[in-house]
Order: sequence, then C-alpha cells, then structure tokens
Amino acid sequence: MEKKNAETIKMVENALEVLDTLRISRAPLGVNEIAKSCSLNPSTTFRILKTLEINGWIYQCADDRYITGQKLSFMLEKNNLYLAIKEISLFTMSRYTKEHGQPMNLFVREGTNCFILQQSRTNSLVNYVPPLLSSIPFYACAGGKVLLSELSISLVELLLEDCEMVPLTPYTVTDPDLFWQELRSVAKQGFATEHRESSENGSCISVPVRDCEGNIIAALSFSGFIGIQSREELLPYLEPLKEAAKEISQNLFKCWGK
Repeated sequence: MEKKNAETIKMVENALEVLDTLRISRAPLGVNEIAKSCSLNPSTTFRILKTLEINGWIYQCADDRYITGQKLSFMLEKNNLYLAIKEISLFTMSRYTKEHGQPMNLFVREGTNCFILQQSRTNSLVNYVPPLLSSIPFYACAGGKVLLSELSISLVELLLEDCEMVPLTPYTVTDPDLFWQELRSVAKQGFATEHRESSENGSCISVPVRDCEGNIIAALSFSGFIGIQSREELLPYLEPLKEAAKEISQNLFKCWGK
C-alpha cells in the first residue's frame, strides 16, 4: 500500500511539474521539450499532457504544442489567452467569411487602443479592412465600443481621460458625453455598429466574444462594408455574427452555459 501511495504521489508531482513548466514558459512547448525540461520520458509526458488537456488545465495548439488552459491561467495570463483565441477563432471566422462574403476581424484592447488579433479575408483582390494587428482607437470602431460597453464607469472614465479623441473622419464621435450614450446603447442591445467613423466610406458591425462566466474578452466584427447608406443595412449580419462569436467561445472554453 505504501508503494502504491508513493507512486500516486510521484505521478501528481510529475503532472504539477509539467503544469509549472508550461506556466513559466513564454511560448508554447512540444512534448519533447516538456519531457526534457521535466526529466521525464516522452511517453509519460504525453499521457500527462493528454490527461491535463481533457480536464481543461492545458490547451493543445494546431501545431501540437501546448500552453496553459483556462482553469490555470486563461484569465490571468493575457498572452496565453490571446494566443489561444487567435488560434481557435480563425477556423470559425474563415468559414463565416466564406458563407457571407464579408471579411471578419477579432478585436482585443490594450489601453486606449484596440488591435486586430485575428482576421479572415475574402478572395477579392481588394479587402477594405485594415491589416492584421492594426491598432484603432477604441472610440472609432465598433469593436472598441463593444469592448468598453460593460467595463466599470470608473475605468471607462480613466480611459477617456487618458485618450485624446482625435477625429479620423467628420463622422467620428469625439464628444465624451455622446460616446457615453453610445456605450449605454451598445450594452443594452448587445452589439455595436460603426458607420464612416474610422474611414469615410467604411462600416462594420460587432458583437462580444465572452468567456464561460459571461465576461467580454474580445469583439468579433463583420468589417469592410463600403458605400452603405445607413446602419440598418448591417443588421442582417447580426445573427450570423452572434452565432460565430458563440462558437468561438464554446471552442475556447468548452463550458458555454455554465
């Protein structure tokens, strides 16, 4: 019995060492890299990794390397969260772009700017969307409005104080009071639109991507609409956009509805 207990404890220690190796790593790691770092044989390491993955402690990327999962650090380690959501969202975004003929952007926020973490484009020679990783002021894009819509009042006030709301077009909302009104509307209706605010002929529509506790972690947009006359023309894209956002959340956290 003592020998069995000792073996069980050693297995737990090995699993914890694997988790700790992934936790402190700044990049995804493969099985052999983890095995070498933990002084384990690759087959034992592989079994540990699969057990941890099934139970949500780690996540396997498309290149078969591993990062920590939502139970350990998705919400504590932003870089790992961004890496995972970038990886997972592309499959959904590419399919919805193909089905609906419109580019998609996935936005996250860093301070007063939003940047495009992931993107799917059409086969057209010209896509009227900023390049991947482009940075856009939060007040001038639908994704930014979504990302701010459920933040605390005090945090939004700090962001507004720290940001010079410079107009990008004649239609950019630069009045803080008007922007507050728009945020309240976005929070109430669950989506945001941007009509000629970041570029004079462009428009987009965006919805939240949420974690399994309902917190907004990203904003998903159908983008690159050119020459539309009113925001209402964007509304037919709302339901498929919501479906895509929900699918990304389900695939990322595997616990939608908990």
